[in-house]
Amino acid sequence: MKENRIGTWIALGLVVGGVLLLLHNLNVFGERRTAVGAGLFAVGGAVFLGVFARDRRQWWAAIPGCTLLGLALSALLGPGAGVWSGLAFLGSIGVGFAIVYLSDREQWWALIPAGALLTVGSVSALPDRGRGGALFLGLAATFAVVALAPTTGGRQTWAWFPAAGLAALAALLLGGVGNVARILWPVALIAVDAREGSDLVLTHRMV
Repeated sequence: MKENRIGTWIALGLVVGGVLLLLHNLNVFGERRTAVGAGLFAVGGAVFLGVFARDRRQWWAAIPGCTLLGLALSALLGPGAGVWSGLAFLGSIGVGFAIVYLSDREQWWALIPAGALLTVGSVSALPDRGRGGALFLGLAATFAVVALAPTTGGRQTWAWFPAAGLAALAALLLGGVGNVARILWPVALIAVDAREGSDLVLTHRMV
């Protein structure tokens, strides 16, 4: 019976979405096309989230549901919103994956795309300087959460290793080591060339 109700909700959502899409393509809504397009995405997202709400075993529905709601929000913000539009879209997808984990602790893997998408979306809203360090820091925090999060199969302690490596990279980038590396790298090349030159001179003298 529950599966029949889910099918009914999906069918109704497709019908409503199809009608709105047809009217949208016929330019019936005029200048309100953007708002109507956002409404289409919102209706689709609501249908998928309704499926998830009625049966938590259908955890997959949370992902397209949040994705479509993210598209709706991004469309409403418009191109003038710049990076905030991307943050709304990517962040919404990340929230969808987070909901998957919260609904079923066995799906711990969902924390990885959730954290990665939220990190990328947040970093895109930051100034260019420091984005690299912030990206690795966010990814390190993602794997730390994976390591600490309770799951049905026990803690995922392996996640501490990528978390530590990513945190080290974040510390190097945020600490300005990247600028130092750009200086040391040419110096190292010069030193190698000088060493090879001295070896050639020594070989020539010995001959």
